[in-house]
Amino acid sequence: MNIIQRKSCTPGRRELSGYFLACLMLYSAYSTAGGLEVPDLGTVAIGRGTAFVARADNGSAFYYNPAGLSKGKGVNVLVIGNAVHMDAKFQRKGSGGTRTINGVEVDNPDQDYSEFPQIGEFDSVSLQSNFGPAPALVASWCGVGDVDGLALSFGVLPPASFGTPSYPHDGPQRYAMREAHFLMLFPGVGISYAVNRYFQVGAVFLSGVGFFEQDLAIRPVFQKGIYHKNEYAGGDANLKIDAKDWFMPTGIIGVMSNPLDWLEIGASVRIPIYIEATGHIKYDSPEVDLPDSHLVEGEDAVTLSQHFPWVVRTGARYIHEYFDFEVDFVWENWSSLKGFDLDMDAELNDGLSIQPMPDSKVRKNFRDTYSIRYGGDVEVWPENIAVRVGGFWQSSAFPENYETFNLDFPFGEQIGVGGGLTWHAADFLDVNAGYMHVFQLDVEVTEGIIQQQGLPWEDPSDGEEKDIGNTVNNGTYEVSMNLFGVSLEGHF
Repeated sequence: MNIIQRKSCTPGRRELSGYFLACLMLYSAYSTAGGLEVPDLGTVAIGRGTAFVARADNGSAFYYNPAGLSKGKGVNVLVIGNAVHMDAKFQRKGSGGTRTINGVEVDNPDQDYSEFPQIGEFDSVSLQSNFGPAPALVASWCGVGDVDGLALSFGVLPPASFGTPSYPHDGPQRYAMREAHFLMLFPGVGISYAVNRYFQVGAVFLSGVGFFEQDLAIRPVFQKGIYHKNEYAGGDANLKIDAKDWFMPTGIIGVMSNPLDWLEIGASVRIPIYIEATGHIKYDSPEVDLPDSHLVEGEDAVTLSQHFPWVVRTGARYIHEYFDFEVDFVWENWSSLKGFDLDMDAELNDGLSIQPMPDSKVRKNFRDTYSIRYGGDVEVWPENIAVRVGGFWQSSAFPENYETFNLDFPFGEQIGVGGGLTWHAADFLDVNAGYMHVFQLDVEVTEGIIQQQGLPWEDPSDGEEKDIGNTVNNGTYEVSMNLFGVSLEGHF
């Protein structure tokens, strides 16, 4: 059997590559795709630079283009184990420690320190949990009821991202991130039908569940006396968020056409995903000033709100008997997301009074993202082994000056290079392997607007309520990633 061109249940068309596979990387704090995470899914796809919307002839069609689910034959099952490795390093600069004005040491919590040179010394911090596994299972039945071109499928898809970041708990990044554990799973069903070689259509219907945990430091009061420094660690309280969303419906719709023997085109659209995770918060009081502060019993509820944007993919593929080449363009509507909302229904007893925990909005001010993906396969040992290479360029979702860039989503403009192979081990079994390295230009933030989170405080000089407000995201960010994929595809 020719690995590059397989016969399918689609009348009168020629196909590429092995059947079912979905390299599904981990999950992210509150996001998926487009400049905010690792680049897309699929062991075969990452070897092709994630250029796969026009080909989509294996289980990754569940993600890239459901119309491609009609390309198989019989029952196909995928068992997959993949991993993502990420390196992230942050050297914070500015807006910390104290300043001396007229010989008096002060630390004004209402001052935007971004206009000043670095204040204080900050240690460089690095991601401490670099690896994350990503198992997945996908199955499909093509030729349902002896109807040529009709396919049904089932899959469970975690998003393509890194969802277990961990940094030093006492590091200068602690007001943005100490540790997080986020898991999102999207089980769903798909249907595809090939009318003829000129038109195939498909859809996937998903209903996700999400589990979100995050630890970060906040400033419950403006520190005084010997603890006057606004970033003195003894004045930090620890806030832990634990929330769940059991219903996150979404879907993907795709079309394909094979108008010429040597040309295939495809397009798909992902519907936005809305998250409203509810749960509870845990509060650990600071060592000084409010050592016995605590949440009022029963008043500890929290809601996390965010949405994933529209994603539109288009692609064209050149087909030869022993090789193919594809170019894709991807647009993601991240400008619709201005920030992440954290709504508190909780009250804090500081021993003197009871006050509500304030709501918070993490500003992002995202832009739409664009990417070009390209890659192809070559059959080096006909009917036995095919190898592939590819790459991509992707713009950043952050504003041009990166004012909202932070360690929660440390992804800027990226370039990726990948490769892989398929081994047709038996008539019923294919083995796939893929690898991609993602390069990212260093990001220098000098106009950061992300501030410490905390309770407002009342300025005794004018009685006005003000935020704590040290800028915490200025500095240099260095990020790179490696994606690994191995999968087994069974054909029955």
